[in-house]
Amino acid sequence: MTKFQQEENSPVQKGKNFEMKIEKLLTDVNIKCEITGEPGDKGIDIKGMKKGVKFIIECKNWRTKNIDRSIINQIEGVLSRQSNGTIGIVAAPSINRYTPEAKETARTSIYNVILVDN
Repeated sequence: MTKFQQEENSPVQKGKNFEMKIEKLLTDVNIKCEITGEPGDKGIDIKGMKKGVKFIIECKNWRTKNIDRSIINQIEGVLSRQSNGTIGIVAAPSINRYTPEAKETARTSIYNVILVDN
């Protein structure tokens, strides 16, 4: 395997590809957004606005690891620093990647937290 192939299949590159896929899904339905994710992005991979409502998306392209409440807590921390009414979205490859505790934490959050899959 070449170095390029290794980089192409790295977890970082797979994460970037997932972010690009989510961004394309949104822009294809005329939702303006941009990828902001960088190492240490503190939970904002994509940000955008639709009809005056700001949203942030944390993408987790985890195929073997479940998304637990710590990720929901992380996006709540990000939302605490955003303007009122901002929606926090966690995107994963499958709804089955979210633990029951993560689902409950999102459901009972004081912030607008939505869990989605692609």
